[in-house]
Amino acid sequence: MIDVETLKFLLDIQNREKFLNQILIHLKEINQIDFIKYEEYETYEGRIPIIIISKSQEIEENKHVKIFIGAQHNEYNGLFGIIEFLNMIKNSEIAVDNILLNQQVLIFAPLMNPYGFLNPRIDNKSGYYLKNGKNLNRYWRKTFIPDFENNGNDLINRQLPEHTRIIKKLLEKYWVNQDIPIYILDFHETSLLERFTIDLVENLKKDSITYKFSHWLKEAIINNIIKLYNIPYLRKPLFFKCNPDSNHTHINLTIKQLEIVYEKLQDYLSRNKKKLPFYFCYSNKSKDFCKCLAKNVYKKLKDVLWETCFPAFNHSHIDHGCFVNMNDVTVRPKVYSMELESQKQFFNIFDEIEKSKTESDYFNSKLEIMNHSIKLVIESINEMIFQF
Repeated sequence: MIDVETLKFLLDIQNREKFLNQILIHLKEINQIDFIKYEEYETYEGRIPIIIISKSQEIEENKHVKIFIGAQHNEYNGLFGIIEFLNMIKNSEIAVDNILLNQQVLIFAPLMNPYGFLNPRIDNKSGYYLKNGKNLNRYWRKTFIPDFENNGNDLINRQLPEHTRIIKKLLEKYWVNQDIPIYILDFHETSLLERFTIDLVENLKKDSITYKFSHWLKEAIINNIIKLYNIPYLRKPLFFKCNPDSNHTHINLTIKQLEIVYEKLQDYLSRNKKKLPFYFCYSNKSKDFCKCLAKNVYKKLKDVLWETCFPAFNHSHIDHGCFVNMNDVTVRPKVYSMELESQKQFFNIFDEIEKSKTESDYFNSKLEIMNHSIKLVIESINEMIFQF
C-alpha cells in the first residue's frame, strides 16, 4: 500500500522523474520470478513498462488473455494497485502457479502515460493529456477497428499514439485467434463523483423542480438514493426531457418527494464520508461479465466502498473511442472491455500540495482513501484472474 513517503514523492512534482525511475526499477524486479517477463518500450513520450505473466508463448496452450491498463491520465489507482498486486506475488502472498492453472496470459500496463506522470501542470490538468494535448482514452476504438467511422470524438484524423500501438501489438497474435476470449479492465479515476454530489447538495433543493440533470451520473447518484432508501414515486419516467433536443433532464418527483430525496442525500454522504466512491462501466458485449465482476468485488469490499445499488453502469451511450466502447464495434467475438472509475486523487495537484502544507490531517485522510482505491484495484484483478 501507499505510505507517507510515497505520497510525499507524488507531491514533489519537481522530482517526478527520479520517482518514475524508482517505480520502473521496482517493477523490473518482478523479472526474477519464473513465468513473469518485464518489458519496457521507449516512446516519444517516455518509457512504458509492461509485465506479462504466462506459462507458454504458444497460442494454443492459452485459453484466456486478460489485460489491465493503468494511468492513462492523471490517475494513480491502477498504477499503485498493479504494483501492490505484483508485490503480493513477489512476497509469495499470491502464487504464480495458481494464476497459471487457468491457462491464461496476463498483461499489465500500469503506467500508460509517462508524459502526463512527469508533467502534472495546470495546463495539462495535473497530468491528464499526452504531449500533443490529446486524451489517450479516445483512440482505442480506432486502434483495434481501423476502418471504424463515426460522428463522435474518436479523433479519426489523428495519428495513433505509440501507446495504443504497443497494446495492439501485444494482443495481435491472440486477436487473430478468435477462439481465445480477451478481457480488458482499464483503471480510471474521476472527479465527477465528488463534484456532482457537491453540486446536488448545493443546488438540488434550491432549484427544486427546475434543477437540470446535465450528466447521466447525476441521475445515477439520485437514483441510487431513491433505491437505497426505498423512496416511493409514481410518476414515470423518473427523469424526462422537456423537449427531444434538450441536453439535460428534469426529475419527475413532487416537491415533497424531492425534500425527502435531498434529506436522504445528505444522510447518505454523511454515512459514506470516509468510504470510496466508485463504479464499473460496461457496454453491451461486456454487460453480463462486468456486472458480475462488479457485484462480486463490491460484496468483498463493502466496508470501504460507498454503499450502492449500482456497482456497474451502462456506458454504451457515451460516443467516444474508450476501451469500454471498443468491444461493441469489433466483429471479433469474445472481447470484453470494461473500466473501473474511483475517486480522483489529484484533480488539481497544486491544491493538494497546499493542503499537505496547511491541513494537519492531510496525509492520514489522503492515504486512507488512496489505499481504499488500491484495495479496489487488487480485488478487481483477483476476481478477474481467479473467478473468470
